[in-house]
Amino acid sequence: MIIEYLNGQKKELLEKKAVLEREIKELELRLRDTGEFIKVLQESCDSGYESFSPRDGNIRERDKIEELREEQKKSRELLEEKQQEYEECLQKLGEVSNVIEEAGQKIKDSSSLVEDETYRLTILETQENERQRISRELHDYTVQNMISLVHKTELCTKLVEIDAVRCKLELNIISKTLRDIINDTRNMIYNLRPMSFDDIGLVATIERALDKLESSEAKKINFSVKGEPYSIKSVIGITLLRILQEGCSNAIRHANSSYIKVVLQYEKNKIILLIEDDGIGFDSENIECEIKKDNSGFGLSMMKERVYLLSGSIEIDSKVDCGTKIRVEVPITE
Repeated sequence: MIIEYLNGQKKELLEKKAVLEREIKELELRLRDTGEFIKVLQESCDSGYESFSPRDGNIRERDKIEELREEQKKSRELLEEKQQEYEECLQKLGEVSNVIEEAGQKIKDSSSLVEDETYRLTILETQENERQRISRELHDYTVQNMISLVHKTELCTKLVEIDAVRCKLELNIISKTLRDIINDTRNMIYNLRPMSFDDIGLVATIERALDKLESSEAKKINFSVKGEPYSIKSVIGITLLRILQEGCSNAIRHANSSYIKVVLQYEKNKIILLIEDDGIGFDSENIECEIKKDNSGFGLSMMKERVYLLSGSIEIDSKVDCGTKIRVEVPITE
């Protein structure tokens, strides 16, 4: 009963944490939008526009700027409140998690229930982390580009009659930004579910993904397959692809590696995935794969969660200045 109650409390705190994260992101975005809009209005009130704009129009825009600044101040205050509430939620979540861990060690008869609840919570946390990753990509790329388009179209409405040449230049930039948004969205759709997986299988899909990563990051990635490939469930193949992409991305972005070796090994009742790089490495014995505020540890944590959900095992061998080796083993049953 105690474990069930505590797990219920933890679930509520996790849900509250997710809500607060969304609210904080929305407030940060609102502040950024307001700041950008104030800049646009300030440009329209400068000396370059004075000779083209009616005086009463400039007065209205200055009043709008003051109104936006007041709104900006309120948003900052609300953001500080939400951040404080988020910190308190994290503290309570840590306390509840510690109590659950201690209670699980003391109550042996409830071990199976604790394991079941922890497993379900792990799935929820993994799903929430994945949603957070997608929302971060949307916020950092797609949304920011859309905001830029809004500001540039507003600027073009002011330039169309007074500076046709600059207006055309801005429209060309808008066109290019739209193409970038389309490409980013297509890449995101492909990353969510590679359509080629159902058509050409796991090996060919991995080759395409690595070729794309190799060309975009200018890194050498050597991929090889051992054993005779056989058909596996799509959820296992997609998860292996995600683990591989995460491992290679970590090697490129954080390890500063120049060479990456990937081996997919088919055996009778299991598949082994090996990822090796010649990067700067890290102390694998002391590192804690916890998701912190700066999202450090997010990649390794997600890899371990994915392997755990496949009932597999993962070994990470790394030392400073000696590169990193990752070995993932996933059981395959009929």
